Amino acid sequence: MRYKIKELYSLFPDLEDYDDYEDSNPTPSDTSTRIDDAIWFVLSDAEKNQIILNNYINRHKTKWEIGRDYELYVGYKYQCLGYSVDYFGINNGINDLGRDLIISQNGEIGIVQCKYWSSKKQIHEKHIAQLYGTVVSYIIEHNYHPELVHGIFITNISLSETAKKFASYLDIKYKEHYEIGDFPRIKCNIGKDEYNMETKIYHLPTDQQYDSVKINQPGECFVFTTDEAEKLGFRRAFKWHSH
Repeated sequence: MRYKIKELYSLFPDLEDYDDYEDSNPTPSDTSTRIDDAIWFVLSDAEKNQIILNNYINRHKTKWEIGRDYELYVGYKYQCLGYSVDYFGINNGINDLGRDLIISQNGEIGIVQCKYWSSKKQIHEKHIAQLYGTVVSYIIEHNYHPELVHGIFITNISLSETAKKFASYLDIKYKEHYEIGDFPRIKCNIGKDEYNMETKIYHLPTDQQYDSVKINQPGECFVFTTDEAEKLGFRRAFKWHSH
């Protein structure tokens, strides 16, 4: 079995990326709010949905959820700096081409790779080389001037010395030891219903359509609480609505 796994890693080196979160959970506790049925029955939908969100935030995350949260956090911090952020990795899944975030400001583009890994690990030069490759590919695809597109690597751990040399030579910017913090997780999306009427719906990280929903139109936003979302006129999707 060890031989077969080693062979798989040699054929598909990116598989190693899915085995590097072992002690990196930013919220390792499994504390959840448990509500008595009688109390739960009289709570408003917003209150119930906020409890669901709080439980998600506080519970032990899967490796994939940790990576998604880290991308959302880094994107949020860029938005706070005035960047337009495309959550390309979350929206496209395994077809993200190594582009977790595509940020833009003043005509310049940043291709951002985010890695939240175990503190026992280290970022090696292959990851810098892969990011450089997808930056070049983006330039070719969109016919951008090379000086206007930048590769950016952000991680909670450190880069090896060789990786730093690669980054310097290939002009890849990087930030080490960048820990995750609090950020707005609720997606407030504006769409159309079957009658072509405008709908304002918010999505929690536990909702099925969460990752495919894009927040890029005027009036759409991320918020911290369900109360914020509902005050802005958004409701949770009907399939989750209490009756």
